[in-house]
Amino acid sequence: MPTLTRLLQAVTLSLLLCKTVSATVSISPLFNDHMVLQQNAAIHIWGTATNDEKITVVFAGKMATTHSSKGEWEISFASMPAGGPYTMVIKASNILTVHDILIGDVWICAGQSNMRFRVNQSFDADIALLQSNNDHLRLSDWEGILNPINQRYPLYFLRAMTTGNFYTSREWKKSDSAAVAGFSAVGYFFGNTVQQSMHIPIGLINNSIGGVPAETYIPLSELASDSILSPLAGTNWLHHPLYPVWTGERVMQNLVAWKEEAPGSPMPAHPYQPGFLFDAAIAPLKKLAIKGVLWYQGESNATFTADSSQMDPSINKRKLALLINSWRRYFENAALPFVIIQLPSVKRDWETYREIQSDLSKEINHVSTVVTLDLGHTTDVHPRNKKTVGERAARAALANVYQQKIISGGPVMQSFRTEGKYLILSFSNAISGLSTKDGESLRRVMVCGADKVFYTAQAQFKKNELWLSANEVTNPIAARYAWEDDPFDANLINNEGLPASPFRTDRW
Repeated sequence: MPTLTRLLQAVTLSLLLCKTVSATVSISPLFNDHMVLQQNAAIHIWGTATNDEKITVVFAGKMATTHSSKGEWEISFASMPAGGPYTMVIKASNILTVHDILIGDVWICAGQSNMRFRVNQSFDADIALLQSNNDHLRLSDWEGILNPINQRYPLYFLRAMTTGNFYTSREWKKSDSAAVAGFSAVGYFFGNTVQQSMHIPIGLINNSIGGVPAETYIPLSELASDSILSPLAGTNWLHHPLYPVWTGERVMQNLVAWKEEAPGSPMPAHPYQPGFLFDAAIAPLKKLAIKGVLWYQGESNATFTADSSQMDPSINKRKLALLINSWRRYFENAALPFVIIQLPSVKRDWETYREIQSDLSKEINHVSTVVTLDLGHTTDVHPRNKKTVGERAARAALANVYQQKIISGGPVMQSFRTEGKYLILSFSNAISGLSTKDGESLRRVMVCGADKVFYTAQAQFKKNELWLSANEVTNPIAARYAWEDDPFDANLINNEGLPASPFRTDRW
């Protein structure tokens, strides 16, 4: 009899435990210790639970209660100024606690391998790591389970991968040598500079993936409704002329098991697929307010392959503009800032893509372009001086987003006119004047006449103007600066020492 009693007790306890487990409340994986929540924006907290379970959240001295519906729950708190740390307690059939939450500004770091490029790979990494302790800088590094290098993945793995399980971690970490070493170098140097300038907590979410084309970060619905880009939302995206050849080749290297073992079955998902990274990396952030976006991408879209000529600039411009505008629609923030890292100098046909990036900062409000022309490498698409890139991006954000009274970047050509043999260019971001970074004559600048044949020009600096002439050109009508694949020694700067973006006055 005692044995039967103990058996009944064990069964009862087991049922109770099952009931408790089934009623367990969870919180979104975005919420964990050391996270940063966006200041001056409504704070949304959400998760899952059994139906009609009562959930109470206590946060920063405030309390709110709700009941779950259809397995989900959400609670909101009014906006808060920068501060912390705070503790969040979620009470239901179980209790969850999130410690050390700061309120500040949250930035998304997105793009391809030059954004993924880690601090421990960059120049002077040892110095950076020694100086990396910063309690008010928090890092969330999202790593994908498929690394799109030249690698074959098993078919079972490909079939199991989805946008929902692509990223392995959303953990937040305080900035220290261990957390910083493997984090985005551009992201870290950007965030650390902004934090030290603004003296508020900064949170960085890095979801970049090597080699991705822009279209994977664009919502599939937005691609489908675009009159030109809609084929990328169809089933033939991989082989469509609108899709970069190089990225398509890399997709097939990763999916070779499917091609060989199950070619008649539906193609598995891939992070280069249009819309994939939007669903995996951006859509989960819908309720998590953000300050802005740091974007470093374009290498995979600039040319058809690494050694080919440029892709259609109008198509690339359309893709990047759609990405910016679609994210703004998704986050319901028409002024969501984008800080775009312009592609650097390299021996590839990238000049028109650099122009696209520069043009969009003039044509779309709250978009900044960060010039990195002088930080490139002739043969390496992953130049290692990421500290200067991040610091220049921070300067652009401090000037254009945080409204600090500083020059946002290098000189930007605004207009031109002719006076006799001179073509005169006027620049913004050059209040203190123009010069060259090495004190030598201006290089990589050319002018042409009506025959459209360009000749090397001589330059004179007059305040914020550049007076150009060439012995071979009597009546100049157009000018170009650093308009080449690899203008590694281009040297035009403003007197703050910041480089000019490549430009041309013509559109031939």
